[in-house]
Amino acid sequence: MVQFVPLSQAEENSEASWYTSIGAGFASGLLKTVEGVVSLGAELVDLGADANTAGSVEKFFDDINIFEDAAQDRVVGKLVETFTQIGIPGTAGFKLATKLADKAIKAKKVGNYANVKSKAVPEAINKAKSLNDMIPDGTKRFAAGIFGGATGETLVADVEAIGTFGDFFDGPTALDTRELEGSEEAGRRILNRLKFGAESIFITPFVYGVGKAGKALAKRGKELAYSNSVFERWVDKYIGSPFRPRGDLPQEVFEAEMQKAGLKARDTFRAREIVDNITREVDKIFPRTGKIFDTTTNKEQVEFYKKLNDVLFEGDLSKELNPKAVGDLVKLLKNKKIAEENIQNIVTNLNNARGEFTNLIKILERNAGDKIKSGASDLQKIMKERIEGWLGGTYRIFQKPKGLFKLFQTFKPTDQAYSNAINLFRRYLAKTDKTRTSPYDPDSTDYYEKAKFLVDDIINQVQIKKKPAGLPDIKYVDGTSMAKTKKFSEGAGRGSKVFRELFGEIQDPRYSIFNAMTNLSAVARTATYLEDIATQNRLVQNQGNRGFFWDSEDLAKQAVDSPRTGIEIVSLDDVIQKLPGGKSVVNPLSGKYTTKEIADGIKNINDIGSGLTQVIRGREGANPAEKAATWFYRNLLLFPKGVSQVAKTVLSIPTHLRNFFSAGAFAGANGILFDGLTNPKLFAKAFSDGIDISGLLKLGPNSARAQEAYRELLELGVVNTQVQIGDLVNLLRDVTANPGVVSTDAILKPFLTRLKKLGNFFQGKYVAEDDTWKITNYVVELDRLKKAAVKQGTELTDDVVRELKQEAARIVKNTVPNYAYVGSAVKTARILPIGNFMSFPAEIIRTTTNIAEQGLKEMRHIPAPGEVIRGSNVTPYVFIEGKGLVKNNNVNYGTGFKRLTGMATTLVVVPETVVEGAKYLYDVTEDEIKALRQFVPEWSKNSTLVPIRDDDGELRYIDFSHSNAYDVLARPFRTMVNSIIAGQEDDRTLLAGFVNGAGQAGAEIMNPFISESIWTEAVTDIVVRGGRTSEGRQLYTDQTPAGDKAAIKFLHLGIALAPSYRQFQRLGQAAFGVPTKRGDELNIGPELAGFMGFRPIKVDPLQSMGFKIAEYQQGIRNARREFTGGYFGLLRGGRIKPNDVIERYFVSNRARFEVQKEMFKNISAAGVLGVDTNSLKREFSDRQISTKTFRDLSTARFEPYFPSDDIRKRFAEIADNLNEPNVFSEVAPTLRAMRSLFRELPLDGNFDARIEDFLFEMPGTPLLPQTGQPIVTSQTQQRDPNTNLTRTEQALLSPEEQVIASRT
Repeated sequence: MVQFVPLSQAEENSEASWYTSIGAGFASGLLKTVEGVVSLGAELVDLGADANTAGSVEKFFDDINIFEDAAQDRVVGKLVETFTQIGIPGTAGFKLATKLADKAIKAKKVGNYANVKSKAVPEAINKAKSLNDMIPDGTKRFAAGIFGGATGETLVADVEAIGTFGDFFDGPTALDTRELEGSEEAGRRILNRLKFGAESIFITPFVYGVGKAGKALAKRGKELAYSNSVFERWVDKYIGSPFRPRGDLPQEVFEAEMQKAGLKARDTFRAREIVDNITREVDKIFPRTGKIFDTTTNKEQVEFYKKLNDVLFEGDLSKELNPKAVGDLVKLLKNKKIAEENIQNIVTNLNNARGEFTNLIKILERNAGDKIKSGASDLQKIMKERIEGWLGGTYRIFQKPKGLFKLFQTFKPTDQAYSNAINLFRRYLAKTDKTRTSPYDPDSTDYYEKAKFLVDDIINQVQIKKKPAGLPDIKYVDGTSMAKTKKFSEGAGRGSKVFRELFGEIQDPRYSIFNAMTNLSAVARTATYLEDIATQNRLVQNQGNRGFFWDSEDLAKQAVDSPRTGIEIVSLDDVIQKLPGGKSVVNPLSGKYTTKEIADGIKNINDIGSGLTQVIRGREGANPAEKAATWFYRNLLLFPKGVSQVAKTVLSIPTHLRNFFSAGAFAGANGILFDGLTNPKLFAKAFSDGIDISGLLKLGPNSARAQEAYRELLELGVVNTQVQIGDLVNLLRDVTANPGVVSTDAILKPFLTRLKKLGNFFQGKYVAEDDTWKITNYVVELDRLKKAAVKQGTELTDDVVRELKQEAARIVKNTVPNYAYVGSAVKTARILPIGNFMSFPAEIIRTTTNIAEQGLKEMRHIPAPGEVIRGSNVTPYVFIEGKGLVKNNNVNYGTGFKRLTGMATTLVVVPETVVEGAKYLYDVTEDEIKALRQFVPEWSKNSTLVPIRDDDGELRYIDFSHSNAYDVLARPFRTMVNSIIAGQEDDRTLLAGFVNGAGQAGAEIMNPFISESIWTEAVTDIVVRGGRTSEGRQLYTDQTPAGDKAAIKFLHLGIALAPSYRQFQRLGQAAFGVPTKRGDELNIGPELAGFMGFRPIKVDPLQSMGFKIAEYQQGIRNARREFTGGYFGLLRGGRIKPNDVIERYFVSNRARFEVQKEMFKNISAAGVLGVDTNSLKREFSDRQISTKTFRDLSTARFEPYFPSDDIRKRFAEIADNLNEPNVFSEVAPTLRAMRSLFRELPLDGNFDARIEDFLFEMPGTPLLPQTGQPIVTSQTQQRDPNTNLTRTEQALLSPEEQVIASRT
């Protein structure tokens, strides 16, 4: 009977809290530092006196160290204890050695370093000196520090408990863990100390390099790109630039880009706002229709829109509406008995639109003002023509659809316009056909197919063009088979009208307003941007600094020292012309030069396709093979990837709820919720403003006040920056970037036609959920800044408030995820088939760092000129030299304290408190939590698991990480802790667990960036894994009927593309009492909680054991294959050496040991969770696993692998084929001895055996381990002349095996 003994409640309650363990760890580490020094002296005494003084010293310190038990209770305490006892002597040794080296260097420089009288010695010293002089003094000091630190680390007391990297990697610094006596024991301990200290010689430079890179990125910033250091330039190019928000841009240019983007977003929002207002008013007049894009709109309504369009664009666009035109419109409406309110609203919105035009045109005129004054008399006329070109000539064919659910729409002309164009070309072809003898009959089908082809080709030509000022030129082949290029203005008769109708000429003020404002905005904001960065550049260079734009290529090369740095210089004109309106505005940077990195940075931030992005989108000049490859890549990988992500986010109600509640963590992490406790009215107002301005709870339009506030926040860059939506919109834009190369309309249109309105609604709400909390943060941050300004005696004038708003917006943009600040490397990675919403974890990492930085900035004392601070400058009182303790004078100190406290609470305290509270409330032990982790899905292994019990006492868990936005940061640390705990339970050293955990933690950090995307994973399940999911679930087998298999594949891929529906299904089952397929009864409460990510998940160890057994059986097969097959397999044929067999046998059994060990953990965990032994035995028996195997696994007994008769025969066949002795017969005794030794290794420990102990020293001479000492390298032993056996063989081999060995 297997007995499972979980930790008792008394033991569980005795566990120290995490903060107690930290304090105890520090105190214990201090005591162990002293113990390390004293024990080293004792070991040196023992080495000479053959005594056990060190044992007495160790016992003495064990008795007085009252902190050790509390420190050892938790991993965090162990780590603090370890780092304390390593850090103190190591740092002291580093500093002391550095000072000594410094003194030696100074002494050498004044000639007092050495005075050697021997003739030979000075000669050698001079030679060494000439080499030594080549090494910089700083390097010498650092080298001395490394060796000093290594010497200091030999004073660590717990060397063997901590371990070395050599233990983990079987390296030369692996510690000797034998238990000896007297001077041998002292020598072993001293040697272990030396090994421990020696590792720091190699580790310190690496840590120093990482620290130096981080320090350079943090402090040198924008100067790194031009640094004298090759290392620093490398760090900037490959580590800093790809991941920081500004990329390669100077900070001044980046801030100007962000301001431009905010203003353009504000203008676009304003345009939509006016369009929506006009639509609502006209719908009241013509209530039968309300679709902007309806091609069957009644004639009267169309005529009315034309009238509005005429009023809007009549007269000078830089001035107000023509009063006469407005009066005629009002008169018309009154005659139609339209309500006065409707009339006033329509006129107001037309005035608003004209006002926006006026403001943007004035910006353009200011941009060109100097040139107008300088005598370019016709520039005003040119400007007017350009503006009219941007505002007039609005065609549907040029409309770039916005939003996730319109990206794939392609233009389709009306049937009448399409027919008229075909007839036009039929007449033209008949007229130019020199072979035609009969008159053209319009009622015939002559030339129909050719004319239709020409019309389709023209539509395609125009569609791939950027929007021109007027109708574009087209190319076609006429009836003489000659290629023609025709300008529409040259067309005779009704031709030009035919093509205007074909391209969907729009005389609708809503289109005109939207296109006019967005086009004008793009050009006007670009003009302002160029002027801003040109001004910034002049200011920087006037102050004697480098700047970022130069008047000539030579000046640019000189400024960046191109010959040394290798920085490439390029013309700025090529880049500026690719910006929206770049060819139209007066460019103050014309003729200037910049670095290639800055030029590329401007392209990247303006989404001008380059590099891989340009190739994927379909670049001009691509050959047919490249076009085909990119078409397949976009439509078979990127397009489904985008659709699947839309389905799982925007179209998923549970995701909406999680999105809203998890975004609240951003307020918590910035201490905003603490303001809610101290000033509930402020928080209530901020949250209310967030809901109102974002329109979260509104189905219709926002109020005028809310719309105005939202426009201001758009301009500040606070809102409409939801990270996942940014990823999706840009990913789908990559797919549809060039309609001439690819059209997915036929694929997606049926899907989007039904979902467009619903999808746009959900997309808006998804953004609003994020905006609500950003606005809440912004309102509180602004209030904090206003109060701080008042404390300093600053009057809150309009200009001051404007600056405070910009500062509040800056804080929110840097402390809450914002798509505009995602680095170029992460943004570009969206076009890869891996990763899901990679921008979000990247932003969590960036903003969390910024929260800490902002909090410290707000707490930092501001010294007066000449003041010198000693010690910390972020404490409530700081020590000023000459003044003593002075109160911290930072007026934002309380804000900074709240922010840092909020971050610590959100990241650490809340998850820890929730878990510990649940454990206490539901009487769950730590052993049960560990057992639980054995049976949770792989993605929850390192999650924060909140345990609960149902009414029947069965254990369930809630994956708290699923709804924790900051889990991406907490998970790696939790993973490391779990690994260290597992290592300590297996009697591994602390360092071994730490190294293993660090590797797993690194994998957790990278997982969002390198894991399969939703769609890629589904495809891989079928194409690569052959019908098995990544979790091991079998979808189908080779025996599944072809029809069923096809259906399963289709459904599996369809589920990846479908919105999340299973939570609704479970809720329905709970409501109607329908059990699940497994027979579980569902309750409404837990299923409703599941909508927010808090559904309690039942743990069924017995059912999960089936999957565990399948994994176990596969693992056993794989372990056996390490001996027989694979790349290093022994049965492939060819010559085999004895050591090859021994090595593969060792590797095979080491792998087998780990597989059996994992199953032992599973069985033990199942017992802790209440599964009885008989049930487990039946489950194993049903899976064809013998009772003996189950008994061995449940009692931690390892059963090694030994080759079967068939495998031994195969060895014999190979030997016969090669006409050589059978190598297996030669090594069989050694393998049997290894098997006997391996059987003694318990599964609750480690595979404590070393391959070196078994290898042959020379052909035919096996080295067998000494009894009881498996890890000590054996020496060749003498054989008994009577038995021909060594002492080891006599001790370990059975009588039968001894007979075989004696004959070898």
